[in-house]
Amino acid sequence: MEKEAPKTRIKGELQMISRAFRKCVELVEEMLGRGYRLQIPSTEVERLIKIGVGADKRTVQKYMRMLTEDLGFLKTAAKNPLGVVIYRIDVEAIEQFVGEHLKDKLRQLKLSDIRLEQNSIEEEVKTEKI
Repeated sequence: MEKEAPKTRIKGELQMISRAFRKCVELVEEMLGRGYRLQIPSTEVERLIKIGVGADKRTVQKYMRMLTEDLGFLKTAAKNPLGVVIYRIDVEAIEQFVGEHLKDKLRQLKLSDIRLEQNSIEEEVKTEKI
């Protein structure tokens, strides 16, 4: 018997949620669970994809593209001299998608706490520049 994909109601319509999208949300949950709040190196993102989804090169590329370009959960913050990209976890993008599709996941991620932390760090950076 085949498992039925989860459905959620958006604006009165019943919508399907893809497995790939659910995996991306799970990857972000894993990042947050491991203590990454604002920044995470690309090497760690790739490692989490290999562990949680699959180690095939194409799979890693697909999920990196989904997290960075398609869904925008991760934004490039910096690149070190060794070529390792440092990503910033984009709380607003995650809230937008998770808020629309998986309301229960939003509570589990505790994104409001992270947003407060992110805002306080950004304010500290602004005051240091002045």
